Amino acid sequence: MKNIIKIIVLLLGYTISFGQVGIGTVNPISSSVLDITSPNKGVLIPRVALSAADSKSPLSGNIPNGTMVFNTVKAGTGAAAVVPGIYVWLDSEWVFPASIGTKAVVKAAKFNNLSSSITNFNPFSVASPINIDMFGSTVFNDDPLIFEKLNNYQIRINEPGLYLVNANLALRQNPAVEESELHDYIHFNLDGVLASSNISTVVPQYNPSDININGRFAFGSISYIYANAGQILSLQSTRGRDGSNYNGTVNFDPVSLSSVTIIKLH
Repeated sequence: MKNIIKIIVLLLGYTISFGQVGIGTVNPISSSVLDITSPNKGVLIPRVALSAADSKSPLSGNIPNGTMVFNTVKAGTGAAAVVPGIYVWLDSEWVFPASIGTKAVVKAAKFNNLSSSITNFNPFSVASPINIDMFGSTVFNDDPLIFEKLNNYQIRINEPGLYLVNANLALRQNPAVEESELHDYIHFNLDGVLASSNISTVVPQYNPSDININGRFAFGSISYIYANAGQILSLQSTRGRDGSNYNGTVNFDPVSLSSVTIIKLH
């Protein structure tokens, strides 16, 4: 009987020594449980057709972290898409081994103005800038604990880090004025202190009777802003110059909503 067991072990080509298993070697590395050695062969792990990065299928039940498979298909969409290759199950999703420990979680929030807003971006004096009610409605908010809406004018940033702040404003001079000299400076503040570029808006220079755009124009800016925890982000507009030549009204365009998107980079 002992001889039969020895023959089976030899045919399988592995050795067992002090808790180590060696395949293709009689001297398995002492620090490993399994030592596979071959000059011209590989290890073939289970091949499966995953359905998405956030789905167990075709596996089922309790999958321990570290479970490894080779995915054979393209499947899923967006962030849950998978392609052929090795995947490891980690915290309820399939991930590439190379991404473990390096995966950054990007969080963002997007806000629109209310269509009922009548805020005038052109305040009565250079010395009296005006806060803009830019955060009237929430389009989405990945983490309200980070992007805390205080009111229609302010967002509290509750985690320190670098943020990308993108503003896309649809504006209208009302009424439209031919060869208007009106202009304003629009910028973001943190705790009332300038935190972005101070960009000037210029209303359309045209004859309203010839070109029927009703004073409409667009403003866009992208700013990288470092915020400390608890700082308050706001959008502000400052009149370009005092004097009657620079009077007038600039409102949100009621036809097209404006938006601000805030992205936490790191």
